[in-house]
Amino acid sequence: MPKDGDLSPRRAADRRLIGEILLADGVIDAAALTRAIEAQAVSRARIGDILTFRSGADATAVAAAAARQSGMDFADLRHEPLDAALLEPGEIEHLLRCRIAPWRRGAGGVIYAAAAPEIAASPRAAGFVAAEGRALSQALIGAYGAPIALRSATRRPEGASLRAGFARWQRLGAGAAAAGFAGAVALDPGGALTLAIWGATGVMGLNGALWGAALLARPDWRGERPAPAPRLSDYRAPPVISLLVPLYREPETAPLLLKALMELDYPPELLDIKIILESDDEETLEAFRALAPPPHFEIIVAPDGAPRTKPRALNFALDFARGEIVGVYDAEDRPPPDQLRRIVEQFAASPPEIACLQARLGYYNAKENWLTRCFEIEYASWFDAMLPGLFRLGMPLPLGGTSLFIRRGALEAVGAWDSHNVTEDADLGMMLARAGLRTGLSHSLTEEEAASRPGAWIRQRSRWLKGYLATWATHMRRPGALLADLGLRRFLGFNAVLLSAVLGYLLLPWLWAVSFLGLAIDVEATQAGDAVRMLQWTTAATLPAMFAAAALGLWRRGRLGLSGWALTLPFYWALGAVAAHLAVWELATAPTKWRKTRHGVGRIAEELRRRALGEQPQGR
Repeated sequence: MPKDGDLSPRRAADRRLIGEILLADGVIDAAALTRAIEAQAVSRARIGDILTFRSGADATAVAAAAARQSGMDFADLRHEPLDAALLEPGEIEHLLRCRIAPWRRGAGGVIYAAAAPEIAASPRAAGFVAAEGRALSQALIGAYGAPIALRSATRRPEGASLRAGFARWQRLGAGAAAAGFAGAVALDPGGALTLAIWGATGVMGLNGALWGAALLARPDWRGERPAPAPRLSDYRAPPVISLLVPLYREPETAPLLLKALMELDYPPELLDIKIILESDDEETLEAFRALAPPPHFEIIVAPDGAPRTKPRALNFALDFARGEIVGVYDAEDRPPPDQLRRIVEQFAASPPEIACLQARLGYYNAKENWLTRCFEIEYASWFDAMLPGLFRLGMPLPLGGTSLFIRRGALEAVGAWDSHNVTEDADLGMMLARAGLRTGLSHSLTEEEAASRPGAWIRQRSRWLKGYLATWATHMRRPGALLADLGLRRFLGFNAVLLSAVLGYLLLPWLWAVSFLGLAIDVEATQAGDAVRMLQWTTAATLPAMFAAAALGLWRRGRLGLSGWALTLPFYWALGAVAAHLAVWELATAPTKWRKTRHGVGRIAEELRRRALGEQPQGR
């Protein structure tokens, strides 16, 4: 390549197959080429990708050989960086979509580097040179990190994001409700207490109706053992899957995470795994580098920016992902090896309106202590009873934050993730529903590490509840538009799903207070007698439904041995009440504050980490 950046005269394309070129150049040997050809019969991927991701062929050499095939010049962006001064305002989105970047100014204009020359286009390009895909991604981040970071923070339109704040009617309504209740307490304490008890009764009834409806919906699948996962050779062209895995200051999780992801039974040339780190997280970066991930892993470091949240990191990595299906995992996840093949099979068998699939979630450390046992019971209730029931009822589903898989086109159509929402998963599920799309449920079960300490559990739960409230506030800025998008039945379901858990936890102290009051005095003789009696009846009807859902969920995942612990759930819910009040406070004072849950520090996680590293367990 000439040093002044001008293009060489167009040379004749090298008509040899890329494997032949690499073989002649000594980049690969004949055995590697034979294995790649055999693998291609299954994955249908390009030979160059198979050689790169299976045989460890140098990615730059493969990309240079592909350029020779097409008669193009090749730029090694590791040594010939982009000229940052050539970027024009508003050009970033086009560059990322077309996988190109302004590289040099030549005599005839700007010359662009392209990772996919066959689709490269730019209205001001004097010509193109080929570049290796990951080198181009890193060059873009290095040259234009700040504008790309800004794009990731503002990718969702402001009207559909929490960054627009609360609507005027929401602020006025909250203030009026608080002032009205305070005035009622001052003027008529007994009447205010009665009103509060009726409110608690309504919330309890709403929760009971949700759990009862989910149990009566008779979901399609019953928890039976699924059939063997399909062979990828049965598909004409298995899809490329991008897995986005955001981490922040979690070096302890690196060995287990890497082991779990490497065990996924999917061709590496069709896997695009992005480990997403923040710019100030050198510790986690070094932990992954020391483990030397295989070629289909890529570490992406997001430039500094605000808000520092998981959805901003996901948005940043999405621009560099190449998959037509995008999946999300968390640092502590242990998905089963066949999960991706099952997801591909289910998408292939699903109608187009199924834009997303949510796997079930559970905990590998469920028996670590009382808290983790209750957490597992709760997850069994939610993922094996509530969500299947809501799906059967056609309700919008709040997604889990991990083990979700979404069609790339649908994700981009709804504006990807809201970087300002700390439960970006729940919000995304609602955005899909508003777009007329649906989320399906996968039988596959991913195991995580449950928070095993009360303080960590409360911080994590407060973030989830704050995010549910934030999602409700974002979508309810214009209730009429939401009603038009969802229809009346799903509009009511949206409000019930997002508000019932939060309000239930918030009003739990009232429930306890009334229960103790009923033991201490004759409530029938008080002003609140009718309200107390109704609350007692509603509670008596709701709790059996919730316990039945727990038993059903545990049965479906083969963990009925934990069912006795369900009787202790009221003490577990007490922690939720603390978390809910913290969530409301933070929604008002720090809505985008991310209370990070630290993983990989529990007893069972530590034992698994040592095994993954080949170390002896402690105590031996």
